Amino acid sequence: MEPRAVGLDPLASAPPRRAIRIDGPEIQQLEVRYHGRMSEAEWDEVVATAASVLVKCPDPESSEGRATALALGKVQSGKTLSYTALIALAIDNGFRITVVLAGTKNPLLEQTYARLVHDLDAKRQSLTPFKNPPPQDADVIRSVLHGNGHILIVVLKHAKRIRDATRLLGSPELRNFPTLVIDDEGDEASLNTQFRAGRRSATYDAIIHLREALPLHAYIAYTATPQANLLISGVDALSPDFAVLVDPGMDYCGGSVFFGDQSQRYIRIIPVDQAEPEHAQEITDSLREALLSFLVGAAIRTLRETKAWHSMLVHTSNLRLDHAGLYNAIRNLIKLWQDTAKLPDTDPAARELWDMFQRAYEDLRGTVQNPPPWAQTQDALRDEIWLTEVWMVNSLPLGRDPISMPFRLRNNILVGGNMLGRGVTLEGLAVTYITREAQHETNADTLEQRARWFGYKVSYLDLCRIFLSPRLRDRYTELLRHEDDFWEALQRNQRQGLSVRDWPRMFRLDMEGWQLRPTRPNVANYKQFRGQGWEIQNRVVMDPPRASRNIEIVRGFLREHPGEVQRFGNVDHILLRGCSPSVLISGLLAPLGVDGGDWDKAYAEEYLSRLQLGGRLDSIDVVLMSCGEFRVRTPANGRVNPMQGRSPNREPADPDFYPGDEHIHDGRVQLQIHLLRVPADGADFRVETMALALYIPPDPQYDLRTVVRGEAEEHAPS
Repeated sequence: MEPRAVGLDPLASAPPRRAIRIDGPEIQQLEVRYHGRMSEAEWDEVVATAASVLVKCPDPESSEGRATALALGKVQSGKTLSYTALIALAIDNGFRITVVLAGTKNPLLEQTYARLVHDLDAKRQSLTPFKNPPPQDADVIRSVLHGNGHILIVVLKHAKRIRDATRLLGSPELRNFPTLVIDDEGDEASLNTQFRAGRRSATYDAIIHLREALPLHAYIAYTATPQANLLISGVDALSPDFAVLVDPGMDYCGGSVFFGDQSQRYIRIIPVDQAEPEHAQEITDSLREALLSFLVGAAIRTLRETKAWHSMLVHTSNLRLDHAGLYNAIRNLIKLWQDTAKLPDTDPAARELWDMFQRAYEDLRGTVQNPPPWAQTQDALRDEIWLTEVWMVNSLPLGRDPISMPFRLRNNILVGGNMLGRGVTLEGLAVTYITREAQHETNADTLEQRARWFGYKVSYLDLCRIFLSPRLRDRYTELLRHEDDFWEALQRNQRQGLSVRDWPRMFRLDMEGWQLRPTRPNVANYKQFRGQGWEIQNRVVMDPPRASRNIEIVRGFLREHPGEVQRFGNVDHILLRGCSPSVLISGLLAPLGVDGGDWDKAYAEEYLSRLQLGGRLDSIDVVLMSCGEFRVRTPANGRVNPMQGRSPNREPADPDFYPGDEHIHDGRVQLQIHLLRVPADGADFRVETMALALYIPPDPQYDLRTVVRGEAEEHAPS
C-alpha cells in the first residue's frame, strides 16, 4: 500500500509545511485497539484532527523550532483518545520523545499512564514508557533513543516533577531530540496565577523552563474549558499560535442534550428550600426521589443489558463533614429499603416503599422506550437494592477514590466534592444530584467541569436524570449559550482561514445577570463588553504612508458605495444609509491598517458580524464627516478628539446651529469616518490621517453580553 499523507490547516492562516503520514504502524495499531468501538467515519475524524495538530508542529527533521497549540474538546468527550492518536502519528512522523503532563493528582496520573501504555501497546517495544522518571533513568532513555525507539514520559503536573523531567531532557545528550509536550487539562495549574504581581507561579515556571530546554518541540494544551487559555495575554509564552477543535463523537451527550430544547426530559428541579447549604447532610424529598429514580433505572438497565455499571453522583457541598453526614444518611436509607423490600408486599411499610418506586418508574416511562412492565421491574429491584454500594469520595479515612479503587457492586452512589470534578470519569453515570454552587460569583470553566454527567450516554440516555436547583439549571443553560458561541466563532475563523491569534477574544457571557466569570481572575484579564454608546478612535495612525493608504481605502470604498450629501444642522456630511455590515467589514474595516492606534478593528468586526449573524443588525449607516474635508485636530498626550461638538450658545432653531457629531445618529447604528490633519510630534508639518467612531444605540437587541480580553500585560513576568 502506498503511504497516505494529509495536510490540514484548521484555524491557522499559514500553509502546511509538509505532509503528515497517517497510515504508519503506530496509528494502525491504535486503530486495531479501537476497532468496533466507533464507526469508521468517527475514527477517520480522530486521525484527521490529530494530523491537523501535527502538521502545524515543527518539522522533526529541523534543528530547532517551537509551536504552542490549543486543542479544544468538550467535557467528557474523549480528549485522551485524541492526544493518544496524536502521539501515535508523532511517532510515525519522526518525533522521538513525548512528554504528557497528566493532571495534578496521582490517581489521574496513574489512570493516564495505564491507558496510554495499553492503547499504544508498549509491549511491542516501539516505545518505552516512564512515569515521573528520576535522573538515574537517563542511561536507559539514551539507549532507547540511540536504538531508534520512542520515549513516552508521563509526569505529574507538579513543579518538582516537571523540573526533574527538565533536568533529564535538557541534558546535552537528549535536548536536541524532537519532542511533543502534551498538557492534559491545559487550563488547570499550568497558567500563571502570579501574573498580576509580575512573577511566575511554580508550575507555570516549571513548564516554561521545560520548553526553554527543548530547542525543537511543540506544546499542545488539551482542554474542554479554554476560557483562560484564550484570555491570557497574547505575549504569554502559553498563548496559542494555533487552535484545533476536537469534535466529539456522534453518541456524545453534552450541554445541548441536557440543557437544550429537550431539557425537560432529563432535568428535575430541586425546590429552592431543599437546595440550601443547611440541607447538605440531609435526605430531602428531592434527594429521595433521585435515589429512587437511580435504582429503578438500574433495574430497567439490568433487564435490557447485563453487566452494566450504573452510578449516581451526589454533590451537595465541598465540606468533608457534609460528605460524611450525607454518606451515612444514604447508607442508612438504602439499608432501610433493603430490609423493607424483604417484607410481604401487603405490609404497610413495603406498600409505601413500592408506591414510591412506582412513581419513579412512571417518571422514567416518559423517556424509556418499550419499558419493561412494572411487575418485572419490581422483581428486578429486589436484587438491585442489594447490589448497591455507597462511596464517600474525599480525603477522610473512610473516603475512597473511584479512579484507584474500581467498582465492586453493579450500582454505585458516590458522595463527594472536588474529587468528583475535573478529569474524573464515572462509568455508567446515570443520575446526578447537585446543589453545590457559589452564592455569588463563580467561574464558568469551573462550573462546566463539574458537569460529570456529560459523555457518551446514548445507550442509556433515557435513564438519565439531572437533579439541580433552578439557579443551577439557568446557569448551565447560560453556559450552553456561552460554549456554542465561542465554538461557532472559532469554526467561522477556521472557514475564513484565520489564525487563532487574529481571533478577537470575545465570549458571550452574562457576567452580571448570572454572576458568572469566564475564568479565574488570577490568570487572565477580562472585562464585560456591552457595545453601547460611542466607541471612538483617539489614537490615530501617524505614519504618513500608512495613513495615506487608509484614506485611499476610505475613498475607494465610498466610490464603490456612494452616499448622498445630507445636512445636519448647518453642516453637510455624506451619508451612506443602510450598508450591509458584511460589506462594510470586507470592503472597509478589514483592509484598514490601524496598528499603533487604539481602534481594535478585530473586536469591531467580530461584534458587527455577530449582530448580523444573529439577525440583530441588517444594516449600518456610514457617514463621511464634512463630506471628506480635513479637520485640524491637535493631540494632547498622544490622543486626539475627532468629534466636533455642539454649536455653543445656539438653539436648534438657529440656522447656524449644529447638534454635534455624537448626536446625528438618529438612534441607528452608525460608523463615522473623520479625515484629520494632525501635527506630527516634533515636526512642523501635519499628517493627513483618519479616525473612526462607532455608535451602538442602547437597545437590548444590540447587547450581546460579551466578555473580552482586558489590557495586555506590558511586560512578561520574570
